[in-house]
Amino acid sequence: MSNRLLRRVSEDLSSCPEKELKNLILQALEESDIYSALFNSLDEGHVIIDEKGVVVMANQRVFSLVPYQRKYRNRPLEGMTLRECISDEDLCSYVENVIKGEDKGEKRDFTIQVGAELRTLRVSFRRLYSTSNQYMDIIISDISEDIRKETRLRRSESLASMTTMAAGVAHEIKNPLAAMQIHTQLMRKAFQRYGSLDEEKADKYLAVIEEETEHLNKIAVDFLYAVKPLDVELRLGSLNEEIDEVVSFLLPEAEEKKISVETKLDSFIPRIEFDARLVKQALLNLVQNAFAAMNDGGKLLIYSKNEGDFISLRIKDTGCGIPEEKLSKIFEPYFTTKASGTGLGLTLVYKIMKEHNGDIHVKSEVGKGTEFILEFPVPVSERKALEGGKE
Repeated sequence: MSNRLLRRVSEDLSSCPEKELKNLILQALEESDIYSALFNSLDEGHVIIDEKGVVVMANQRVFSLVPYQRKYRNRPLEGMTLRECISDEDLCSYVENVIKGEDKGEKRDFTIQVGAELRTLRVSFRRLYSTSNQYMDIIISDISEDIRKETRLRRSESLASMTTMAAGVAHEIKNPLAAMQIHTQLMRKAFQRYGSLDEEKADKYLAVIEEETEHLNKIAVDFLYAVKPLDVELRLGSLNEEIDEVVSFLLPEAEEKKISVETKLDSFIPRIEFDARLVKQALLNLVQNAFAAMNDGGKLLIYSKNEGDFISLRIKDTGCGIPEEKLSKIFEPYFTTKASGTGLGLTLVYKIMKEHNGDIHVKSEVGKGTEFILEFPVPVSERKALEGGKE
């Protein structure tokens, strides 16, 4: 039934016969019951408040999600403020700040204690408008199971990654061990034949053993560096400054390899939280890979751009490119397309980006080149500051 019809009847009740008025009321009540049943069957908790922060409606799911004052356990929330009925201080303060306009109302996660259980709730908002009033719908979702699934998935991925790395280490150490074994046997045979060895002959065997020992040590160090948690120190800073430093450091090598370097850095860019040491390491790895892909010279393009919620950093070369069937494997440990590569460089870059809550993508075409796109999130405070500066 249309609300417009009810409003028209309410303006002049005398024009509507009693029987029809009764039918209209009964029909409205029936529809109201249906809407109420639908509202209460939603998986998310919904609390609708007016402009003063007073609860207008709340569905039943709210009572099973959030901790509330014991004295209101069996009472509806309508007519009360959230602080009167909900006992979680952080949640109440957050909602109040959103109502006052002191917080933009972006979705936020809260960990709360409900009885003996810890839950993670995601709170978001949307505006609702009637013909005469404005309301706010507070949407509360229980994402505890999603968090647990994500944790299990990360553990599975970590285990799979460790398995791959262990297989890679086993493969990598075979050749050095084989070389050491062969030269040890040769040295033993030489002792048996000559009884003793002079310094020159002994040095021939020991040099190989020493070289392979160093190789094994490097494999172990690289492996530990790849698997151990990174010591990340996030500080607000300018990404452009770090890019300039890396480019200045690599320009002599680029000139020697006949590679021209072009940078196009967005001047109107917010500060971000990052670890300068690790970001430089990631950039160096990517640029060195680009240099290796341009044996006969070429062009390296480095761009930064403010994308609003994140800063994108693009590193593009005009090298040999990566075959499509190998693109999905380049971040896997010990996968490399270079004869002298360890296969851990891009694994480390990927790990660094994840530690910064960022992301990394790659585009490549054989014979034309490769482009890596790094995405760094911009803190909310910096977005607000930037918006204020534009105004």
